[in-house]
Amino acid sequence: MCKVSDKLKLCSCKTQDIRKLKHYWILKRNDGGNLSLVGETMLPINISEKAEKLNIDTLCKLLNEGNCFDIEMQHRQNDILELHFTCFAERNNFNNEPWNGDFLVYAFRFKNNKWRKTDYDPFGSNLDDIQSGKIVRPFTKG
Repeated sequence: MCKVSDKLKLCSCKTQDIRKLKHYWILKRNDGGNLSLVGETMLPINISEKAEKLNIDTLCKLLNEGNCFDIEMQHRQNDILELHFTCFAERNNFNNEPWNGDFLVYAFRFKNNKWRKTDYDPFGSNLDDIQSGKIVRPFTKG
């Protein structure tokens, strides 16, 4: 099960292409513009409702305690934080080959000085990437 760790840290270290990391985060903010984007959506992994609720509760708690970022952050009303995780699990497909990985993406909106779960919008076209980095210690062991 891809259970989010309560020791999760959001590192602000720079990397050339954040999307090549296994686990990463992106802070987005409305730029006031109107862009149109076309792209391909990657369907997220289906996990149990119990695991999904546990992950969301853990992430909300960590984000609102304010100690998961490695730097001081000044969040603004309606900022969006996306957390992208890669889960590696054995899965049987029609060829009985192991599956390389599945993707979990959680999105949170900063509203009234608190992070709240929101729907993930892979085409958040009027949002600018403000900051990003690597997710350290993403999952619990076992």
